[in-house]
Amino acid sequence: MSVFSDDPQTPGRPFGTDYASQQGAGDVDPRVQLQVRRQVDDLFQRHVDPSVRRRMNGTIRGRWSTRRGVELDALETSNGQETLVLGGELLVTARSWEDPAIRGYLARRRLERVEVGCPDLEDRLVRLVTTGTVRPGYLEDAVDELRRRGAAASLTHVTPLAGILKPHGTSVPTIGTFEEYGTHPTGDGSGAKVAVVDTGIDGTIRGDGWLTGIERRSDVPTTHADENNVDPLDNTPDDGFLDFSAGHGTFVSGVVAQVAPTADIEVYRALSTAGTGSEIEVACALIRAVRDGADVVNLSLGTQTQYDQPSLALAAALDVVREIEIARKREVLVVAAAGNFGDTTPVWPAAFRRVVSVGSLTADLRPSVFSSRGWWVDCSAIGEGILSPFVAGVQSPDFAPDPETFPEDAFARWSGTSFAAPQVAGAIARLMHERGLGAREAYVQLLASGNPLPDFGQTFTILPGV
Repeated sequence: MSVFSDDPQTPGRPFGTDYASQQGAGDVDPRVQLQVRRQVDDLFQRHVDPSVRRRMNGTIRGRWSTRRGVELDALETSNGQETLVLGGELLVTARSWEDPAIRGYLARRRLERVEVGCPDLEDRLVRLVTTGTVRPGYLEDAVDELRRRGAAASLTHVTPLAGILKPHGTSVPTIGTFEEYGTHPTGDGSGAKVAVVDTGIDGTIRGDGWLTGIERRSDVPTTHADENNVDPLDNTPDDGFLDFSAGHGTFVSGVVAQVAPTADIEVYRALSTAGTGSEIEVACALIRAVRDGADVVNLSLGTQTQYDQPSLALAAALDVVREIEIARKREVLVVAAAGNFGDTTPVWPAAFRRVVSVGSLTADLRPSVFSSRGWWVDCSAIGEGILSPFVAGVQSPDFAPDPETFPEDAFARWSGTSFAAPQVAGAIARLMHERGLGAREAYVQLLASGNPLPDFGQTFTILPGV
């Protein structure tokens, strides 16, 4: 591989043409090119067409209810989009809960405290659920009133993949040789540790060497939610087809592995194969990844929120992360997809100032029409038609008019900010290994090699797209 370059004469290409040669860029089947264009169009349609949003959210809500027995509600945000929240519950900070007037108000509203479900957050957040049947909008009114009274409160948001769910990628039967990857197929122990918080990792070990070094952890009865990191691929519903976001965590892990072949990758499952998890589940997985020693954490997920305010659960988790950093005297970098909403409304967790937010570019380095953007986006990479390992199975005809069949050891091309973010996470990990840097130092050096673009931060060409 070439040496990292921050030459001001060639901005935006920190690793030269390393990855273009691996992927055989420029020799893409016309059918694949057409399918990638359809992916991009589908992502954009959710932003501009309310009927598409309603249909998508209806599917998510139905599958969440079937699998978990809890209803989801859809709220309209300030920009006319919809955000999904858990029905019948809200969150307040522990500090707000200490106020007797706030506790009294919540009791009168028939809200009862229950466990948060994450040990690290039990003394930071208070989770409350309704004790009876309430009218639509009842909890929204309660949050409104709590905020007027000076309390930090919100409904419990559901955090989907990069702010929008998307159909599977396009199957790629032949992908070239990836010569450089074979040098360090699973990480050699000397590289940075990258955690991928996502849908999990495919439980089937590939025959071509890709991602074989990632630990697969099955259910452990006493710590089921924490330990299991295997993507079930087909359980929402169990119908013989790949679930809506099956393979997403595997694909993201493959992106990290391409950019940083020496990285040691750990995968944490915080989202279902329907592509959603509560903000508490994501926050808990983030903390666990950092406690396990992650240098870089990739979050290809995010949501817009009620009042455009930060997620309380993720804010609390980032506070815990900071305490771990101080105790260990070692920084952790959290990288998150900016989202696919196509507007400037903040998406969380990407919009937190201490999180590196990553937008998407076209293959010729123009802004992707679907990508979220704005002052809070730190950097961007190509996010259209990215190539990476995928999983075996058949797409559901519920999600694709022309379902793809993916063979064993499949590769695919997929589009979205979900796949720009792990390129940046991988680039940071590669610089840490090659230059002996900490995560924050590596990120600063990467930024210096970028090319600025308004609303998209510093832009990079890392993996080629279509």
